[in-house]
This record gives sequence, C-alpha cells and structure tokens, in this order.
Amino acid sequence: MKKTVTKTVTKISPFSALILAGGQSSRMGQDKALLNLNGQSLLAHMQQLAWDSGAAEVLISRNQPGFIADQTQQQGPLAGILAALEHCQNAQLLVLPIDTPLLSVFSLQRLLQHAGASAACFANSPLPCVLPVNPTLSALIHQLLQNGQRSVKALLAQLNAVSLPVPTTELLNTNTPQDWQLCLSLLNTGEHYAQI
Repeated sequence: MKKTVTKTVTKISPFSALILAGGQSSRMGQDKALLNLNGQSLLAHMQQLAWDSGAAEVLISRNQPGFIADQTQQQGPLAGILAALEHCQNAQLLVLPIDTPLLSVFSLQRLLQHAGASAACFANSPLPCVLPVNPTLSALIHQLLQNGQRSVKALLAQLNAVSLPVPTTELLNTNTPQDWQLCLSLLNTGEHYAQI
C-alpha cells in the first residue's frame, strides 16, 4: 500500500509589495534600477520577484514620473513607505530594496508566513521586511520622521518585528560596482541558492 505524505503549507494572505527604487545610487555611479541583469533591468527583476512571491499588487517608490514619489524629499526609505501606504490595497506590505537581487521566492514567502498580522524582517537586516498596513503604521512613520528618525530599523523595533535567519548571500546589497560584479558572479555559479 502506498503511503501518502502530506506537507502543511501555511497560506499567505493577499499582500502588496513595494520596491524602494528612489535612492541616489551615488556609490554605484549610475541608476541601480536600470542595471542590466540577464537582459532585463534590475527594477524589472525585482518586480518579477515580487509577483513570483505571490504579490497581489506591486508598487514602486521612485522619484520620477509614473511612479510613487516621496511626499517629503531626502527622508530615505521611510518616506517611500509612507507615500506608498496611500496606494496599498492589502493588509500586508512586503518592502523590497531595489539592490538585493539575490533574494529568493522561498525566503520572501517564509518572511510573509512568519509575519502574520505583525511585522517581520531577517536578522541584522531591516530590508526586506513585512509591515502590517493600518492607520497606526502611517502615524508611527510620521512621528519617526518628525523626530528626525529615518531608519527602517527604528520602525521595526517600535513594531516588535519578528526576526528570522536567512542565507547571508541573499541579502547582498549591490551598492558599488564591485558589489554588482560579485552579485553577477554568484548568480552565474548558483552559490546564492544555499538554504539555511
């Protein structure tokens, strides 16, 4: 008789995804969102990653026409998150930085599952993160910005975010040309697929 093994999968609630692509890219020397990754822009790659992870909608924070612009300039990622909340259609928001192309669908779905109705991030890295979309979140970000706090880490601390381990290669930030070359090398060798 054949034995059937069932695996329990925690269902992910519908969520929105936000790609933060409004930075200056000063260390890269060119717009990071437009870097070429396997024939597509890094922005297109991150959008596809969000869709593949199950996003019901993908929002893009980018201070250019056609995208969600910050309401207050030079306030960092919190200003991008705050502006996007007005457009968010779901109770959960997955926030993705433009410069982490090695993130996997597996890790992002794990983050979403553990977040539930609260906030979640990976250990020692405030981005990517999952935030609960509610009036309290908007008020908290407003308060942090008014107090001169522009840190996503400070926001997550206030929300008592769940912290999960993640393979360090997935969190590689491509801030400089050297980082970008390392990223391309890891993609070509497949080394970034090591799981915890």
